[in-house]
Amino acid sequence: MREADLRERAEQAGILDTGDRIAPGDLRRLCCDADLTPVVLGTGSEILDVGRTHRLVTPAIRRALTLRDGGCAFPQCSADAVRCAAHHIRPWWAGGETALGNLVLLCPHHHGLVEPPRFWDGPPPDRWQVRLNDHGIPEFLPPRRHDLARRILKGNRPPWAA
Repeated sequence: MREADLRERAEQAGILDTGDRIAPGDLRRLCCDADLTPVVLGTGSEILDVGRTHRLVTPAIRRALTLRDGGCAFPQCSADAVRCAAHHIRPWWAGGETALGNLVLLCPHHHGLVEPPRFWDGPPPDRWQVRLNDHGIPEFLPPRRHDLARRILKGNRPPWAA
């Protein structure tokens, strides 16, 4: 669904009393209560956000991830995109969405380093964490045993984006 179509179907629900528009992701979540499941499209009408409708990435999301990350996004990893999995930053089982803004490409080894434990009794483990910065670029936080200050490490970038 194009954002314009979502706003048309949501009528006044997409506008606050101040006249400001609700962000597309927030509007989509509001529409979920009405049994609408819109998806966010890229410029070529490719689906880049399927919300909670599908756990696995679509071919269009995979292409967008490959373009953005180029391969494993973990710092100094050289695994190419075909050897990588699309990792949900906020896990699917914890309510994470299948959207470009919640995904990162990781090779099997680095995927294991950042994947949070699903069933854990006790304090959270000291693990690597991945997030997207304000520009949508992956960055990594090392565990305290690796760096007490947990300084942010920039993820790999494809050569054309350097």
